[in-house]
Order: sequence, then structure tokens, then C-alpha cells
Amino acid sequence: MWNLLECLTLLAVLHFCPLHAAIGRTPVISLDEDTLYGFKVSCVSGGWYPKPDLQWTDGRGQVITAMSETSEEQDGEGLYTVRSYLRTPKLEGGQVSCVIKYGEDQRELRSSAKIVGDSVPSLPGWRVSSVLLSAAFISVLLFIGISLGIRRSCSWRRYKIRPVRLF
Repeated sequence: MWNLLECLTLLAVLHFCPLHAAIGRTPVISLDEDTLYGFKVSCVSGGWYPKPDLQWTDGRGQVITAMSETSEEQDGEGLYTVRSYLRTPKLEGGQVSCVIKYGEDQRELRSSAKIVGDSVPSLPGWRVSSVLLSAAFISVLLFIGISLGIRRSCSWRRYKIRPVRLF
């Protein structure tokens, strides 16, 4: 028969030291335009134990390390959700893959996305507005300046002193 102290110890060990591994869900990739870098690619996968490794690869299979940030959180059941963001102006071959490596033998679970279109960053709305407003203001100033110049030129000719002929 189990006594109370043995039961509590067993429950504590099972809660803090799970004896099983949980294979999570296939990573989900989403793509957004990023105003500074061109593209912002995100990858999310949950339901893991122990915490897996997440990395990005390009179309050639090369690991991408620059401009990425990865975070993880653990839920109440001890399972991990990993989340990563990658910012890049251009992707080799137009493809990016989110690779989850798990287990002692480093098995892989991956999702890929093909990026079609230009990778030219777009201007954010406030920059476009300020550029257009500045251009309009300069145009109005130029119009006023030219108008005043023409008016002055015309009035100078109209009131120009002409020599008088005496003979």
C-alpha cells in the first residue's frame, strides 16, 4: 500500500520530470511585407516536449541566421511552443523553410514557402504621406514665387520711365 508521502513524491516527479516525449505539430509559415527589410516570415509550432530546435533555411538548404529571432513558451502541461521571425530583403531561390529538429537523433519536421514577386521594400504609410505633403507644399511655394516674379516683371514694364522727346 502506498503512503501519502510516496504518492506526493511520485506525483511531483511525474509533474516536473515527464517521462515521455511529445512530437509537436507541423510548423506553420506566414509571410508579410516588412517596411524596412522587404519580407517578414514567421514560423510557429506547438505541442513539443522536450523543447525542439528551430532554424531557417533558404532554397539551397543553407541555414539562415541573420535577422531572425526565436522564442519559446511553455504551457501549463509542460509542452513547448516555438515561434520565430525572419526578416530578409531577398531569399535565395525565392524559397524559405522552417525546420524543427527534435529528438536525440535530430529528426526533422519542416514547412516551406515560395516567395513570388519583388523584394523591394515598400514605404510605410506615414512616410508616403509626409513625402506627398512635402511635395505639395514645395509646389505651392514655387507657384507663388513664379506668380510674384511674373507680376513684378509685368508691373516694371508698365511703369517704366520713357524718355520724352523735346524736338
